[in-house]
Amino acid sequence: AKRETDPEKEAKYFLMAEKVLGISLDSFGKAKHEEKAALVKRLLGKAKEERELAVSLSEVFHSPGVTSTTGGFTTISPTYEIAAGLERFEHADIQAKLVLPSKEVSAGEDLKLKIQVINVGKESVLLSKIENLLPASFQMVSVPDGFSFENLQLTALGKQLEPLKAEEITLTMRSLKSGEFEFRPKIECADETGQKLIFNIEPATCRISDAVLSGRLRTGYKDLDNLLMGGLPEEYGIILTSPSNDERGLLIKRFLETGIKNGETTFYITSEVGGVKDLAEEFQSNFYLFVCNPRADVMIKDLPNVYKIKGVDNLTDIDISLIKAFRNLDRSRTGPKRACVEVVSDVLLQHRAVITRKWLSGLLPDLKSRGFTTLAIVNPQMHPTEEVYAILGLFDGEIRISEKDTPEGLKKVLQIRKLYNQRYVESELNVTRQKIES
Repeated sequence: AKRETDPEKEAKYFLMAEKVLGISLDSFGKAKHEEKAALVKRLLGKAKEERELAVSLSEVFHSPGVTSTTGGFTTISPTYEIAAGLERFEHADIQAKLVLPSKEVSAGEDLKLKIQVINVGKESVLLSKIENLLPASFQMVSVPDGFSFENLQLTALGKQLEPLKAEEITLTMRSLKSGEFEFRPKIECADETGQKLIFNIEPATCRISDAVLSGRLRTGYKDLDNLLMGGLPEEYGIILTSPSNDERGLLIKRFLETGIKNGETTFYITSEVGGVKDLAEEFQSNFYLFVCNPRADVMIKDLPNVYKIKGVDNLTDIDISLIKAFRNLDRSRTGPKRACVEVVSDVLLQHRAVITRKWLSGLLPDLKSRGFTTLAIVNPQMHPTEEVYAILGLFDGEIRISEKDTPEGLKKVLQIRKLYNQRYVESELNVTRQKIES
């Protein structure tokens, strides 16, 4: 309509545009697309204003002269103006809006994000990609047909948007970190000439809260606790399968320190004292250390809460030390209890699968009956696969740390492999020493 120089014809074109927009407004209203209906309503108002302007210009140019003599006046040539902002609709142009059905979800829960796009121009556009889509710590769970997600951008596979047509893109994502996050994506398109067009979308924010279910024991690593929906289920026996690495050692340390410093009764069965010597000296009332090493006497001094065992050759010695510790527990201390059994690989190497399984079959129920939540550790690279599987079935859950090839290189990932009859997040978690220590 704006290309027409005849005001009468221009008014007719705008009248046609009003009718088309009116039909679109009615359709969006019946489909309950409130945002799209509001957008079309604004366009309808613009078209009406332009039509009324064209009609008024037509009346002016066809009105009779004020005087019968024109000798004293020069002829005025008509000029046409375009209302501010409307020239953008002459070519390819889109408008987009972010819609978050839920403004707040728990860490690890799915979040729906809708991107509503409408072509308000007169030419068709080809949707190319959407960048800056995910805030840091978010993971994409699913994208609609016709789109692919790679390298943190959403690519549209041949999506063409005709004039006055709309597209709604629904994405599912999740974050394992809590906090307030802002979505600020930008859309890249191409017009009919192949020219690249970039459109910024008004940002939207959402809040991710910590996921905490009742009856959970915090591990000390927040991201892992979010995967576990608050922590390890109380009185469960969980096994951590992981090669020997810094991340595994830090998880064990965090698990122990969290329990000890919260005043929980904490057992630690290990062959190495490592960095827990100071904890054993400082927290003698609730931290019990079982050192299974022939050199235990030179590794740590005698303390009432330290039990020295000559290795793992005789498993009965470990059982006897545990019974002594049970008897020495402060009966007035209530609340959760936790135990970390780091000698599973040592026992499996020494006694093979049958004896190890028999020992664990007695140890795990005994700890559970006394209110302990147990985290056991095994290095699967030290044993035949069938021996590892022989003991995995004894535990209520499994957490695994493994290495994975990614476009950025080899990374360590953590995943909950199973958690019997409990809710948890199945996503993989990238783990580094820095993340666990932070």
